[in-house]
Amino acid sequence: MAEPIATFVGREHELRCLGEEFGRASAGLPRLVVVEGQAGIGKTTLIHRFLETCGAANVLSTDGDEGESLLPYGTLTRLFGGPGGLPARLKALQPADPAKLPDPLAAGAALLDVVSERQLGEPLCLVVDDVHWADEPTLRALTFCLRRLRVDRVLAVLMLRDTAALAGPEGLLRLIASDATRRLRLSGLRVPEVEAMVGGPVSQRGLARLVTHTEGVPLHLRALLEEVPPAALDDLAQPLPAPRSYALLVLAKVARCAPPVRELISAMSVLGLSCPLHLAARVAGVEEPLQALEQAVGEGVLLERSSSRGPVAAFAHPLIRAAVYRDLGPAHRSALHARAALVAEGEQARLRHRIEAVAGPSPELAAELAELGRAQVRLGAFGSAAEHLKAAAELSGDPAPLAAEAVEALLLDGRVEEAARLTASLPERAHPAVRGYALGHLAMVRGQVEEARAHLVTAWERAGTPESGLAARAAQQLAMLCLVSAEGRQATRWAERARNSPGYRFSIDYNRYTLLTGLGISGQIDAALAATTDLPAPSAASIAELDALLGRGVLRLCSDDLAGGLADLSGAVAACAERSVPYRMLSMAMLGQAEYRAGRWDDAGLHTETAASVADDADQRWLSPVCHALAALVPAARGDWEPAEAHVEAALAGRSTSVEAVASLAHVCSAAAHLAAARGDHARTVEALEPLVAVKVHDVVYEPGVVQWLDLLIDALVALGETERAETQLAGMERLAGRRGRSSALAAAARCRGGLHAARHENDLADAAFTTGLAHAAVAGLPFDEARLRLAYGRFLRRLGRRKQAQAQLEPGLALFARLGALPYVDWCERELSACGLPRAESGPTPLMRLTPQEQAVARLVATGMTNRQVARELVLSVKTIEYHLGNAFAKLGVNSRVSLTTKIRAPMD
Repeated sequence: MAEPIATFVGREHELRCLGEEFGRASAGLPRLVVVEGQAGIGKTTLIHRFLETCGAANVLSTDGDEGESLLPYGTLTRLFGGPGGLPARLKALQPADPAKLPDPLAAGAALLDVVSERQLGEPLCLVVDDVHWADEPTLRALTFCLRRLRVDRVLAVLMLRDTAALAGPEGLLRLIASDATRRLRLSGLRVPEVEAMVGGPVSQRGLARLVTHTEGVPLHLRALLEEVPPAALDDLAQPLPAPRSYALLVLAKVARCAPPVRELISAMSVLGLSCPLHLAARVAGVEEPLQALEQAVGEGVLLERSSSRGPVAAFAHPLIRAAVYRDLGPAHRSALHARAALVAEGEQARLRHRIEAVAGPSPELAAELAELGRAQVRLGAFGSAAEHLKAAAELSGDPAPLAAEAVEALLLDGRVEEAARLTASLPERAHPAVRGYALGHLAMVRGQVEEARAHLVTAWERAGTPESGLAARAAQQLAMLCLVSAEGRQATRWAERARNSPGYRFSIDYNRYTLLTGLGISGQIDAALAATTDLPAPSAASIAELDALLGRGVLRLCSDDLAGGLADLSGAVAACAERSVPYRMLSMAMLGQAEYRAGRWDDAGLHTETAASVADDADQRWLSPVCHALAALVPAARGDWEPAEAHVEAALAGRSTSVEAVASLAHVCSAAAHLAAARGDHARTVEALEPLVAVKVHDVVYEPGVVQWLDLLIDALVALGETERAETQLAGMERLAGRRGRSSALAAAARCRGGLHAARHENDLADAAFTTGLAHAAVAGLPFDEARLRLAYGRFLRRLGRRKQAQAQLEPGLALFARLGALPYVDWCERELSACGLPRAESGPTPLMRLTPQEQAVARLVATGMTNRQVARELVLSVKTIEYHLGNAFAKLGVNSRVSLTTKIRAPMD
């Protein structure tokens, strides 16, 4: 049984605003709130929820009625439950002559008396719904009452469709337009809110489709969800219908039109939401399209728009088009699509109409569609490729091979649930290699590593005809699977097999990435880099070369070439918009990791947050733990505990579904340890890293520069007094770091060595180790690591009584921590410096240190010249949120303009 449709979702901002206004009214400051929005948008439901949540029992409410809009005082009468419920003061206003009406001002004064009495016990909520249908005498009386509230405990809420269309009275219009009035304009629900309403398993793409189709109007959403099962929302090949009640209203309007008008509207429904009028006329066979359009516009079915190519016809709402299209008979619909295929502009559009026009299998059309789909795969257009390959499979005599290719395209496009449904529909008689590849690729994306391996090996071994490229694709997925399992050498072997297999194409989107990364995590970074010297700059790279640039960027990052890594990875991210979902996640996550190490923490937070969000939205369980783990690093180091904990928890939850994924394990344990270390919790740091200690494979886990965790473990063990265990781990770390020649790992190992010697009171050895670490840190160029080394060295020197030397280490360490915004570490440095008891140079935190991480990110982007809307798009936030953070930043920095803000924060940055 389907989950029940949620009765109320979202509107948190509106509820909060109403709560604020109710609080002001309760304190004796009368408030007026105007709630606007189209029919069905949820105005009434919002107010009912507000009244429930605020516990308001003292409510006077009424509503306008379209059928009684000319009935004087009809709305006011309903305010008190009908004529018998009118208070005495209002009844007394009725003139002796029934033909005469009470004076609206007198009625307003009487209403004011009632309102004054009702607020004596509890604050009063005066609610008027559908104000646009209320009779004018009631509105004039209401206006008189509202304008005379001064210190009353009254919250008045007026609900209407559009203030601009309200006819009067003039006094009410001025009251609504007043700066003191709070106006809430309700728009359609967004995808997260609709997801809560649906209640069933629907992909983000399916939810977005539903929101677009209904424009997020709750009335239409609920009606449609009662008629359409959740699974249908993800079937992009089938158009969504209009709710039956809505469709009946639309079809009644269409039925009133003349035959040529109806035919034009039918042709429009086949062509799309809008199209040039002359094309619709040709498909419909209408000789006077302007006259037909005029009547359709008059009925509210179509709209007229202008363009340089002449008039454009468009449906007034997506649901109108759905209702008309759904009402077409099969033969009529097929005939219209056949005509549309002759006039449509663009090969893809013509193919779409040909698909809809055919009534059965068509091998010729299937072959055309398959070739187009494969070409789109090679270009990275996986979404449209999936649709064409699915259509080709349906029209083919043997659908399974093309369906398997469609599954691949769907997975690369992030449409996991849709791919799962298509995989489940593969017939049992399908070739084992075809089924194995589809099942294996799906299992891998879901994080089911061993299941994926078994299916993909079957696909590799039984691939059949080499022209299909199935062997190459199976080998490529096995290469990625080996990376996930931290099997670098095996990943390299499978990637080479994929490249050497017949039918190999750059269809998987990350073949060279797996080849290069496999070499890197297995200790062969130098050899791998030597194979990438011929790569062009990112701006000139082809699709295949971008794949290699992503791999080279990771190798450079792991080998301490931060500048090179940032250049490659930035180029990969800049060009990733048309790439697969896994490629986008990998490129953003790896760039974020590079920016974190380079000390560009605002950028790192942005890119890792985006990668984690994409992973969640696209249900990429195999990469989601890594993305969330990387996203936890910046907030953890900055002491922003809530988001750091949320990312660590999400990473751990995703990790539990794929126990064989050692690469995920390494990143997740590292993130949890970074969070514990930032809190100074040594026991929890060790606890977080114990699963990694138990891993015996070398790749990823112990390779220097890949995942940082051993130094955290050793520091925590030393702090807990487990020096022998720390020595064992440190010796291995030093050997491998020295063998690889990695300055970053050598600097971290030296810090650990200095701490271990200090714990053993081997002071000369400790001093030498710290000094050696500073030399390596200067080469590595990792500001956070250098700052932690200086903090450790300064703490050691202070405890020896060498206060000036300690201060010489602690002050530059503090400056680095402050620049990064690493507040817990700033506090530790400050304590150590205070304990030194020496005069300090006049220096303080940079202006940005006064801001929260969110305010810092907004301020930095504004300082580059971005508008609020551009910043909102960059940070994937609403414009209102940006305005809120920017206002806080202005206040904290003591500036009142964007120019002043830029001057204030750039001085310490440059």
